[in-house]
Amino acid sequence: MKLLEALFREPWRAYQVPDDCDWDNFEEWNLQPLSGATLAAEDVEDLFQGYFIIAAHLVSSEGVSQPCYLDLTLPERIVEHRFIKIGDRIERRRGRCAENGTVIPAIGIEKFGDYTLFFAKENPSAGINVLQSGMPNARHRDYLAYDLAFLLRDQKRYEEAIDAFSIVLEEGHAAEIAPVLHMLYRERAQLYAAVGQPEKAEADRHLYTMAFQKNYGHTPGPHEM
Repeated sequence: MKLLEALFREPWRAYQVPDDCDWDNFEEWNLQPLSGATLAAEDVEDLFQGYFIIAAHLVSSEGVSQPCYLDLTLPERIVEHRFIKIGDRIERRRGRCAENGTVIPAIGIEKFGDYTLFFAKENPSAGINVLQSGMPNARHRDYLAYDLAFLLRDQKRYEEAIDAFSIVLEEGHAAEIAPVLHMLYRERAQLYAAVGQPEKAEADRHLYTMAFQKNYGHTPGPHEM
């Protein structure tokens, strides 16, 4: 399916771009539609990595959300371009930042990465809403919950952030979260302390110490607590 035939016309919310495409001639790309409400490993061929185009929102300070698309390189979560519709034309422009707003994904990504991809300073709740809406239909909620937890923390929505961190800790794939398990417990401990639950905070600090020792072979020092 040619890019010009797919974007802004078809209902698919994610596409995979083949490796052999002509990078300079984006209008001629043959896109592979991907099913599902999120961008998930079960949808793609081979390993969950490569070059994708996904549905997005241009979030403006006026509160308007304009549909568009982003390109996305996984596993790094690199975004280089946005695709917008101008009249009957589709234009490719550099980056996520536009004169009138910031572009964020309109779907969740079932792969751990930089959560700020979902942050728009014009309306910080926009990315939170995308992830919360995607949670019921995600195959593995922990990936979306990871992004959601940090966005909620940054907006000082601490109790909601605790719930999101708990989903990651309870449902996360052990091998994937093992390297950051100590950090997740530390984050949740700080949130428990902020909402006045010292016993739960202390329990998480203990779990943090245990996970840290397992990862690094020694007890965390004062600067690592």
